[in-house]
Amino acid sequence: MIATPASARATATFRAARLAALACLILISVSALASPLRSPWDALSIPASSRLYLCLSIPPLPRDIVAYDYYSDARKSVPNPARLHAYQLAAAPFDHTMTEAERAADFYLKTGSRPAAACVLEILDANARNHAMTGAMASNQSYYVQNWTLGALAVTYLKVRNSDAASPAERREISRWLVQVAHATQSYFDARRAKNTQDSRNNHLYWAGFAVMSAGIAADNLPLYNWAIGTFAAGVSQITPRGTLPLAMARGRRALHYHLFAAAPLVTMAAFAEANGQNIYAMDRAALPRLLARCVSGLQDNAWFAQQTGFPQDTPGPRLTPSDIAWIRPYAARYPTPAIRSLLRQLHSLSILYLGGDPPP
Repeated sequence: MIATPASARATATFRAARLAALACLILISVSALASPLRSPWDALSIPASSRLYLCLSIPPLPRDIVAYDYYSDARKSVPNPARLHAYQLAAAPFDHTMTEAERAADFYLKTGSRPAAACVLEILDANARNHAMTGAMASNQSYYVQNWTLGALAVTYLKVRNSDAASPAERREISRWLVQVAHATQSYFDARRAKNTQDSRNNHLYWAGFAVMSAGIAADNLPLYNWAIGTFAAGVSQITPRGTLPLAMARGRRALHYHLFAAAPLVTMAAFAEANGQNIYAMDRAALPRLLARCVSGLQDNAWFAQQTGFPQDTPGPRLTPSDIAWIRPYAARYPTPAIRSLLRQLHSLSILYLGGDPPP
């Protein structure tokens, strides 16, 4: 059946009404949340220790971000080698900062090391005082780097904020900076959503929601948290009855990869919401579990994605990576299946760069 302009408009109107109703139901419950906002790590009891930790000296990130995308085809599935290399060079300082903050934060969670917690705070405070990532963005890709870095660093703060390593002044400075960067991310995506651009409907919006939610919880900022819940509603509204995301299916050989990449922030936002008394895993007729079932099936055998897209898939590679499936851990802790447990057992690490290291318990 070929969609007519009238039927397309009707479908769009129905989806918009469905999304508005879903967001309304979620936000009604959000408005009743008690302060302060909580993260999954707040429920952990971490005995303090003096375990030594080597904290590397890292220069603060720049205020301006100059980074450009690197795909060479219309489907955005084939990287241009020269542009990819240029992007990797531009992203390297951000990746390094995230990696070092995450390494210290997860070491603190495992050992209670006060020096490790202090290392995280030192990295964040230096960036806050330098107003990192609050300047000009050279391209859309620069905004993506901004929100990926924001989300990861906000999570490292959430992991150590209950330690006694932070002074009140550091807490205020870091929270203020996280909110400032979150507002920049929010403003960019609000403008993109007004234009109905593709990045306002695909994984980029969900990653922005995760980043803004992380910063909102860190700063106990309910408007930021509410905005992020709205991005979650937008994400699950895109999931089809077959558990797919249409915009990810259009990515050709990277279709499965982008399903996994989109699922990661959605699952993590659901875990954050659960820490605040909200069960949104099964929102919109269990849309998220449908997506997760499709992702797990694809990692077991990607032939279905290859058949549906007409392209052999580049995921999974020769061996599973944490970015493929480690993000599912909080969901698996509540809804375990043999297939998920089998995939998680294949991983040698759970750390995911853009999620702030190890995922929520």
